[in-house]
Amino acid sequence: MRIDDQTNDGDDSSDIEGLQPGYQRLTDEQWSWIKRIVHSEEGPRRGRPRTDIRTIVDAALYKTRTGITWRELPAEFGPWQTALRRHRQLIASSQWDEITRTLAERDLLQ
Repeated sequence: MRIDDQTNDGDDSSDIEGLQPGYQRLTDEQWSWIKRIVHSEEGPRRGRPRTDIRTIVDAALYKTRTGITWRELPAEFGPWQTALRRHRQLIASSQWDEITRTLAERDLLQ
């Protein structure tokens, strides 16, 4: 059965509308450890405003930790297609490896 085919049993507390219980977004302290790693494009640009890189990193961490598919990403992270594309860019540039390594090292120390 596909997720789209499932019906809501009237339970308004469903996790589809937000983050899964127990998930914590990046704290300001965690972000301070990794913000130097990510290279965001600055300057004027045309079209839609760029999704904040912190939101993209948070979306990728959420997907990794919860095991959901990109299409199941909660709306508060923005379009899943954008998160997927920007995550792939982070992987291709080796920034994602450095982000996860830094978070793992720092979290182990605390």
